[in-house]
Amino acid sequence: MSKTFMKQISLIAVACLWISAADAADDAAPTKGRPAVGVKIGTLGVAGEVTIPLTERINLRGVANYLEFTTDKKIDDIDYDLDLAFSSFGGYLDVHPFGNNFRVSGGVLSNGNEIDLDATPTGAVTIGNRVYPGGLIGTVSGLIEFDEVAPYLGIGFGNATIGDGAWSFSFDLGVLFQSYDVTLTADGPAAGIPGFSDDLAAEEEDIQDDLDGLEVYPVLAFGMAYRF
Repeated sequence: MSKTFMKQISLIAVACLWISAADAADDAAPTKGRPAVGVKIGTLGVAGEVTIPLTERINLRGVANYLEFTTDKKIDDIDYDLDLAFSSFGGYLDVHPFGNNFRVSGGVLSNGNEIDLDATPTGAVTIGNRVYPGGLIGTVSGLIEFDEVAPYLGIGFGNATIGDGAWSFSFDLGVLFQSYDVTLTADGPAAGIPGFSDDLAAEEEDIQDDLDGLEVYPVLAFGMAYRF
């Protein structure tokens, strides 16, 4: 099953959740909850949230995430330095089907995630189907850009809009579906060798395959909120 198909299915599932919740909201009694603001930390970074109650069992949650860090990863023969800059914002619909803290969430994020990568090989490395001396390669620079729209599906625990006290705690467990493209360039003399561009394109595919887990990105977050 292709990741594109999975992303389409997830968008359909999110749409169905929102439509079902809208129908339920039309028939539901007025909410007894109150708006809340909160913060979270998780695999999408540090997040700020605003939760608005729609009915006793349905909330609309706006979220903004930010994460930045540097790491390294060996892909095939090459050691890359990765600079990750994750930023996203959007909205979730939280449905509490049993009227308690358990929730099913679906939504869409505007995805500004990017990963810069670079490597300067010092020895011979394999790029595509050929071996090149490190001195011919120079520095390999690249960019991983994600599609601007990323659907989210998940479950969680916590309802910031109701409860005995003003403060509440919650967690989210879900999946973010995000497609991406890899582009590479090299500034060494090898750039002028016939066929090197094809080998570099093959290296892009290798990176795409090696980082395949980013397309179905696990989301785990813990947070707290204050209800007005």
